[in-house]
Amino acid sequence: MSQPELSIIIPTKDRPDLLRRALASTQAQSFRDFELVVVDDGDGSGARLAEELGVDRLHALLTGGSGQVPARNLGVAAARGRRIAFLDDDDWWAEPDHLERVLAKADSRGLLYASGRIVAEGDRADAGSELTFEAHADAEAIRRDNRLLVSGVVYPRSLHQNLGPFDDKLPYYWDWDWYLRLFAAGVPFSGPLGDGVRISARNDSVSAAANLAARQANLTRLSAKHGLSQLVLRNHESIAREGGRPS
Repeated sequence: MSQPELSIIIPTKDRPDLLRRALASTQAQSFRDFELVVVDDGDGSGARLAEELGVDRLHALLTGGSGQVPARNLGVAAARGRRIAFLDDDDWWAEPDHLERVLAKADSRGLLYASGRIVAEGDRADAGSELTFEAHADAEAIRRDNRLLVSGVVYPRSLHQNLGPFDDKLPYYWDWDWYLRLFAAGVPFSGPLGDGVRISARNDSVSAAANLAARQANLTRLSAKHGLSQLVLRNHESIAREGGRPS
């Protein structure tokens, strides 16, 4: 089997209905040179669903409940593609040419990113409402805020060979830590390339109010690791409300 251009890594935990939507959005993409790596950190229902759907070029992995960052690292280790894209199980790509537009950017060594919308779902009072999220990253701005969407970035898998895995001591801010490490290594960032990403905002999301204290502790750890100035605790939804356009 030839090496695919892209490995789409989908970490999941006990949310098969949401995962079904994420998987469907990958199958709707006009760009087809990819493999799917579904990493199940829960009861195995996600891996079984992916297999039952008969997805081509599928690798379904079980972690035994090791946590979301180890699950992502396991997915990266199993990936064979030249590039990596993450799609969280509660997110989806709303436009069939999303990957095609992102990958059309000719840059073999940099990180590519897209904008999107944050969609309120579940038992929230504002379920169905959307906020525009304008993705942005430069060497100065990334030290103040994480304005990138995990489900909207694509980057060369070879970067992990040079920089190692994600930091599992930062379960809430592993992604921001990764972007800071890439900038420090001189990796170029390009975007926003389209706005086809959809991010689910739910009361049980990682960034929900129930995780406030743990997120603050993680943010303090991130700041100390990278020598950042005092950071304000925010999430993508609050960033979008400050700089996005409600619809």
